[in-house]
Amino acid sequence: MKNFKNYFSILLIFTFVASFSTSCVNSEKKAETKEQSQKVDEFDALLTYIENTGDFINSKRVPTMIAPDVVKENLDQNIHIIDIRKDVDFNNGHIPGAVNVKMGNLINYFENDINPNSYSHIVMVCYTGQSAAYATSILQLLGYSNVYDMKWGMSSWDRNTAEQKWLKKISNKYAEQLETEANPKNNPGEYPTLNTGKTTGIEILHQRAKELLEEGFKPITVKNDELFANGGDYYIINYWPKEKYDKGHIPGAIQYDPKKSLGRATYLNTLPTDKPVVTYCYTGQHSAFVTAYLNMIGYDAKSLLFGANGFMNGLMKERGAKKWHAFSEKKIKDYEMSNDSGKAASAGNESSGKEKIEVSGGC
Repeated sequence: MKNFKNYFSILLIFTFVASFSTSCVNSEKKAETKEQSQKVDEFDALLTYIENTGDFINSKRVPTMIAPDVVKENLDQNIHIIDIRKDVDFNNGHIPGAVNVKMGNLINYFENDINPNSYSHIVMVCYTGQSAAYATSILQLLGYSNVYDMKWGMSSWDRNTAEQKWLKKISNKYAEQLETEANPKNNPGEYPTLNTGKTTGIEILHQRAKELLEEGFKPITVKNDELFANGGDYYIINYWPKEKYDKGHIPGAIQYDPKKSLGRATYLNTLPTDKPVVTYCYTGQHSAFVTAYLNMIGYDAKSLLFGANGFMNGLMKERGAKKWHAFSEKKIKDYEMSNDSGKAASAGNESSGKEKIEVSGGC
């Protein structure tokens, strides 16, 4: 009888332990299943949000750029100029009324220091127009539709800047190495994976924008010497109309139509996720807009510095400087500079009945 009681007790204990273990396993499985069901496809959430809010990079609005002479003519209008150059260069001279803001601080500046909607135009300024284009694209994606990049940057405003930047970088170095044979796009493949830990499109966008602006422009650039020497290491996007692409392009480059080819409905899924994507345009400004977008949604994307001006400027001038956006001495306005403190304004003046300011697109 005693042995039976001991056996029964052991059986009860075993049954309890087994039941408890099974319950724990089932609870863990349920938690895992719940976690999986709640896991967000961040790429899809982000791109859906971008598509539903205007699909900026595939719209006719891009690139939002403004000519320096238009800025000069409207300095007394309701525009706000943000200069993202190094403070030492800003202090040596800048556009009258401009404020100096570091790229990594732009989101905080827009959200806490000014009322962006109170300005008709917010003009981003850098040395060449390229890093400002990158920042402008990110701010446009965040919904600040009145932000513009000043074409050619301070190189178009100030001769000293031009002599140190654009005039030093234009070249015809690789004009004889262009190819005219068309290269095919990749077969459709997988999209990138994003892991910000956020769950909604706007949250993911804000997090990615913050990260990209803090990292800055330099890490996502490539020089023409590197691209011509090691082109096979990159997936090279020629961001020109086909008729210009057919006249000659970087060896291995693949043509993508500007403003309409990098969406899910077109050819976005032909971009590789296992190698860097390099986009080039005429000046490096339009490609900076595109590169910001591609990095935002998870691609390893880079912009070719100075675009085609860096390797075929002479040829571009022969074909038509205006049509091909070739930089030259004529682009330098040498306007008046200011040496005021450039302290950030707290807000703009509410704009009612303001004059329309004409802006220019294109590269």
